[in-house]
Amino acid sequence: MVEGRRANLRRMGQEQAGQYKRMMAFVIFLAATLTLITATFLNPIFMKKQIRTSYNQAVIVRQVNKNFDVLADVINARDEDDANLLAQAQTQPIADHIIDYTLGIHWFKINNLSLAQQILTDINQGIDKGSSSGAQVINNKLKKQGANAPYAIVKAFNLNIVTLGANIASLLLIVNVIIVIVTIITLISLINDMKSKASTRVLIHNATAAGMWAGFWLILISGLLALVPVIFDVDNIEFGSILEIGSSVFLEYVIVGAIIYVICAIPWQATSTK
Repeated sequence: MVEGRRANLRRMGQEQAGQYKRMMAFVIFLAATLTLITATFLNPIFMKKQIRTSYNQAVIVRQVNKNFDVLADVINARDEDDANLLAQAQTQPIADHIIDYTLGIHWFKINNLSLAQQILTDINQGIDKGSSSGAQVINNKLKKQGANAPYAIVKAFNLNIVTLGANIASLLLIVNVIIVIVTIITLISLINDMKSKASTRVLIHNATAAGMWAGFWLILISGLLALVPVIFDVDNIEFGSILEIGSSVFLEYVIVGAIIYVICAIPWQATSTK
């Protein structure tokens, strides 16, 4: 009878340790994921650096040229042969201004005419005598639009959607920071609770096991998300360019997940029962 009671206590201890481990794994995964999102997708400095990689430069050139082609239709300057008229040096400033407008710490946006004016300036400065004849024709006709030119930019570059995205990004930034703070407090509470019920060795063993699971799920989920543009054709869907750029970012998440896994695996192995 006494042996049965001891077995039940051991089983309850293992079940409780398993619950702590799952909770800690979820908390660590959530904190790591939201921190990475805040430091990458919601960080204008990182994203401007990201779009300058060789693969993402091609994505940006293609996307901005799509908008420029739409602009030609809006101002009735379209020629049948007009396509991909802007070079990488001409599309980069436009992408930079859209990222600056959308990401980072800012108030909620209600007006995108200032961004439209910046894009208009980028087009005027970027298209010179060395540019393609089609681009020069579109730029000259755009200049003739006068005060209506910024509104043509708003329509062609979907700046109302960009404004919505900027407000969503601002809200996500606030929510992410709050949730990360809450998860850190929760993690500290879990550690203190485990410390009162287990030895230091057991605490380290279970905590690092949770970290390994968090790293594993970060590797798995980020790897699957990185494969989306590879498996599916996202070129013709809305926000397809974001998915393509995000693919390379998710690959960096996989690396971070692997680092978390390895760092946790060493003390986990060291505190294993011999």
